[in-house]
Amino acid sequence: MASPGDTITLESDTSCDDPLPDGGWIVTAAHTGSAVVLTQTTSDDQFDGSFAATLVLPADFPHGAAYAGIENWDYSFCEGAGSGSCASATGEFMVRP
Repeated sequence: MASPGDTITLESDTSCDDPLPDGGWIVTAAHTGSAVVLTQTTSDDQFDGSFAATLVLPADFPHGAAYAGIENWDYSFCEGAGSGSCASATGEFMVRP
């Protein structure tokens, strides 16, 4: 659970050889059911089992179900691309009033 104004952390303990894109990973958070990104940051962490990126939820972030994830993940580098064998870090969370 998080509240508007809180800092959340997106983490992954999975190792993957997906190369770091120019400018870093774009990590975003949004309200579930909406494609409108409400906060974003970039990270240059590698997927060596210790990936972590923090985001601050804006004061007007909507209450209810939300998600955070990496927007610029390139599945073409993954073994078995399209099969979900190398999925990017994503997570769901709840935002309380």
